Amino acid sequence: MKHRYYALTKGQQRLFLFKLTGLLLGFNLLIGMVLLVSGLAFLSLFIFALSLSVFAPFVDVPSGVKNGSLVYYSPLLIAEKIKHNAITLHSGSLFDYYFSLDFTQSAQARKKQVFQAYVDGLLTLINQYEHQPPDHIQINATSYILNPRTARKLGLQITKTNLIQQFILYFNFINLTCALSLLKGQLTLPKMNQIYSFNGQLSTLIANKPYLLKLKEKLKETHLKQTNAA
Repeated sequence: MKHRYYALTKGQQRLFLFKLTGLLLGFNLLIGMVLLVSGLAFLSLFIFALSLSVFAPFVDVPSGVKNGSLVYYSPLLIAEKIKHNAITLHSGSLFDYYFSLDFTQSAQARKKQVFQAYVDGLLTLINQYEHQPPDHIQINATSYILNPRTARKLGLQITKTNLIQQFILYFNFINLTCALSLLKGQLTLPKMNQIYSFNGQLSTLIANKPYLLKLKEKLKETHLKQTNAA
């Protein structure tokens, strides 16, 4: 899997952002006019905030990578810069889904592609730290890709999502809907009760590298069988 955005030239990246900005402004202008005529102009700011939440990752993620606050471990697994001895992991955003998924594949194949990218990202993270003392570094993650059963096998524990995380998740409901709809090829609303928060020690994750390697090999074998069958 490759992230097509970072294969673009700087000029192509700017042109894409310019077009996206125009689409955002045009959409809000049109909706604003409709709401004004309908006597519901007060809803314009709400609609703008929602549309901005969809637009934001297309700016925030590349900017974060550029200034070093975000690091890719795979096209669909991103980490914040280590802070207070903790690494916070994020599943790929709508921006990453748009530029990484293969839309010629079936929805089922894309779901496996996403999980494969998550596994590859965790292995890249492990490879970065396994030859140096982790020094009690904690892993924090919120994901709709990683299920509790797999997380436990990696040494991660389910934690209660705090109020700030819940607010961010619900504010990004439209963003998540767009991402899942791209993934599944049809309108799909996220089941918020199936988005989990995990934490654990990096040293424990490193100790479970063999499990991840087996999982990667299993995914590879499944992909080969499906390719041969096709």
